Amino acid sequence: MLKNLINRLRGRRDETPEEQQKETVSPVEPDVPEESAEKEQEKKEHLPDIESSSPQAVVEPAEPIDKEDLKNRIVEAMKTIYDPEIPVNVYDIGLIYKIEPQDDGVVQLARTLTTRSCPAAGILPGEIESKARGVEGVRDVDFELTFAPPWNPEMMSEGARLELGMM
Repeated sequence: MLKNLINRLRGRRDETPEEQQKETVSPVEPDVPEESAEKEQEKKEHLPDIESSSPQAVVEPAEPIDKEDLKNRIVEAMKTIYDPEIPVNVYDIGLIYKIEPQDDGVVQLARTLTTRSCPAAGILPGEIESKARGVEGVRDVDFELTFAPPWNPEMMSEGARLELGMM
């Protein structure tokens, strides 16, 4: 079948199976002029240069990170996350214990839950980590979920206590 297709492309008529078996197709060698020995040697001499210059990521020195600005932007991101049971954001509730940007763009972030059996335990940690990673300038988040010290209502901001009628 392949031979018929090749023959058609070459302008030949369809051949019978017997004719197809008799004729063999030899591979076509491209007409490539032989290069002089001098050019071959030249290529070989440049080969080590090519091999030694393998593509590597060029790491430019990063500008110094304004840690306070980065922390403030992360705090703003945390204030967009609301506990599904309480109409106050997780930052003002006092669930975020630590936000510490490092020079390399990694942010150490520690948070807690209102209780160990908090119903939002399945969604809040992932949402907090995701929002922190989404802040421009954050390269990675070293995320810690802790229960020390245990959360208590005094950890809430004044605004959160006012919102919840606790003042």
